[in-house]
Amino acid sequence: MAVRVAFVSHHPHLRMGGQRSMMLLIEHLDRRQVEPLVICPGPGDLTDRLTAIACPVVHIPLHHIKPRTLRRVWASSRRIRAVLRAREIDVIAPDAARDVLTCGLAKLGTTTRMVWFVRLTAGYPLDPLLERLADGLIGVSNDTRRRFAPSRRVTAKYRTILDGADLRRFQPAPDRRAVRRRLGLPVDRPVLVFVGQVKEAKGVLDVVDAMTMLRREGQDVEMPLLLVIGTPSPPEIVGQLGRRAAEGGVARDIQVLPQQGDIHEWMQAADLLISASHQDTEGLSRVLYEAMACGTVPVATDIRGNREALTTTTGTLVPERSPLELARAVRALLGDPVRRATMAAAGVERARDQYDIRRQARQVEEFYHEVLQR
Repeated sequence: MAVRVAFVSHHPHLRMGGQRSMMLLIEHLDRRQVEPLVICPGPGDLTDRLTAIACPVVHIPLHHIKPRTLRRVWASSRRIRAVLRAREIDVIAPDAARDVLTCGLAKLGTTTRMVWFVRLTAGYPLDPLLERLADGLIGVSNDTRRRFAPSRRVTAKYRTILDGADLRRFQPAPDRRAVRRRLGLPVDRPVLVFVGQVKEAKGVLDVVDAMTMLRREGQDVEMPLLLVIGTPSPPEIVGQLGRRAAEGGVARDIQVLPQQGDIHEWMQAADLLISASHQDTEGLSRVLYEAMACGTVPVATDIRGNREALTTTTGTLVPERSPLELARAVRALLGDPVRRATMAAAGVERARDQYDIRRQARQVEEFYHEVLQR
């Protein structure tokens, strides 16, 4: 008999990695094993995609946990409890810490178990309470385990299950030059790509500063084109990025683009993916293994989560908040095409071995059954 699971998303859109990871997992679940339903705050891209794959959606407001919102949190938990009972939900699965309390309150008095997808390495003030409310925890990296007490109780209900990519889309392009022509990119110039929320904590300003250093000191390699792709947060950061690029003399070397539905093609077109996130802004950044699957070599900051995604043969780690080290790593890889090709091939192999969405879906299905059998 299939396990009935209510996934919970704090956001109604697909602009962030957590929502995209949840959506992709639902798409690849075996409906004979898991019958999904999604609870989110309202209509949006997420609802549209779920409706297209015949996944039911229930709209219930979700709130940050603050003294002034506690009445609304309680009201939402009661509405969720009514859904759990009416739909006979076996497992409720939130992925944001602020929703774990709401869902934990909702499951009280029901037979529903709660499995929390832990997506960030950064701790949350209520973690000790939330961990006790959860019947199972799925961490996207081993480093997310550090948020919780090193007790047998936590260890017994915690599993690291890596997120995955759809390797039918994220794979090396047969002809990179053709992809570049289709996207309107230069065929022969080196191309770097930054993908994700365009915000300071993701290190986007560090990347611009690294481009400035490349322009000043990188005469031994051709100056690359940097594509910054994602949703600005806040919108004003685009102006800040532009001013910094102009001051550094690299305004013509940087293009800022909105989020792209065919992001795999932009990764296929690039020589390197740049991820400069600061500590605890990620759990394990999905763009790293998506890039590897496309044959694009990642250069990423040496933070928790990233260390697990990359090996010395598949990518390069640099100190966070260090544009100089980032520039040096980019210059070294652009100047050594043989090494870059070797790392690209190793990255494709690692992505296929570790980051296949079908692998993740099977492991999640098994864990749900395990939690219910305890």
